[in-house]
Amino acid sequence: MLTKQQVEAIKPADKLIKKCDGDMLYLFTSPTGKKVWKVLYTFEGKKGTVTLGSYPNLSIKEARLKRDEVKAMLATGMTPTQKKQADKIKQLASMSFAELINSYICEIVPRHKGARWETIRLNKIMADFPRLMVKPVESLDQIDMIYFRNERLKHVQGSSVSREMQLLGGVFRYALRELRIIKTSPLAEVDKPKDNPHRERRITDLEVQKILTSYAYDGTFTPLNKRQQTAWAFMFALETAMRAGEITGLTWDNVFKDHVLLPDTKNGTARRVPLSHRAVELLALMKGINDIQVMTIKADALSTGFTKRIKELGIQDLRFHDTRHEACTRLAQWLPVHDLAKVSGHKDISMLMRYYNPTATELADRINQANKPKL
Repeated sequence: MLTKQQVEAIKPADKLIKKCDGDMLYLFTSPTGKKVWKVLYTFEGKKGTVTLGSYPNLSIKEARLKRDEVKAMLATGMTPTQKKQADKIKQLASMSFAELINSYICEIVPRHKGARWETIRLNKIMADFPRLMVKPVESLDQIDMIYFRNERLKHVQGSSVSREMQLLGGVFRYALRELRIIKTSPLAEVDKPKDNPHRERRITDLEVQKILTSYAYDGTFTPLNKRQQTAWAFMFALETAMRAGEITGLTWDNVFKDHVLLPDTKNGTARRVPLSHRAVELLALMKGINDIQVMTIKADALSTGFTKRIKELGIQDLRFHDTRHEACTRLAQWLPVHDLAKVSGHKDISMLMRYYNPTATELADRINQANKPKL
């Protein structure tokens, strides 16, 4: 066993000096003169090291006591590393639901395309459910999630609640797979609400004219302001079935003679959108506004401004995204469904059918045109 005189007599050398105090306890002296206590052990055939502290901050007596703690831990069948991990899991498991969600927002959400929406929605959930937010994650159960579901159904449609439950599912997968603080998700075996009937809102020619008139834009000149850019985007969406974010994010280097390239879409793959003659004409009107971006308005501002304008006009139940329904339905008159899917970017034909909403009159006209006698 080392004495105080022996420890203090150790002088630094060109290489690390290792002195044994006995029974797994060692003192290491670096070339700079720093002395550090370490326990070197072998557990189940594997070597391990525990750094206890530096001398003289940690005296010889204190180092031996800490060494004894390590020995006692090993005797229970757990290494210091395993104990540290277990303590961390125990500490994390006691975190509140709100702390878990905030951790998810910081660590995981920024990797997602819908990061902004997820952040807004999770913050809203935290604000609306304070009682759930203070519960420890380890005590959350199916009853809590059923309560969440039923309360949300009092305020929003089933499809919105399903999306929120899916979002919380991501939070619990994070707790399960990465933090390792729960063994099962509280959402397990909790039924999601049935989806609402998909929208079949069509946009009439009269509504199109009313909207364009209110923006003082008819698609024959370069938009002079952002309001007219909104009208231009409305017209371009009706021609291409592109989403608001895809239109506002379009750059000139991805505009070609007969199509535009969308390198990063909602479903994670690139898409080439063919352009009608009218779409090409509309794009030409945007030249000169910006050298990089086709539009200088952001998707959020576009949708917000459009929604406000529709409300002012007294047009009922119309959203900018309904242009996608209208465009798909119009294009279906000329394109077979598999070609239409290439235009819209739908990988699932059943999802595409949600955007194909012909009226009974339109279908009757098509039947009569098909059965019209040839001269």
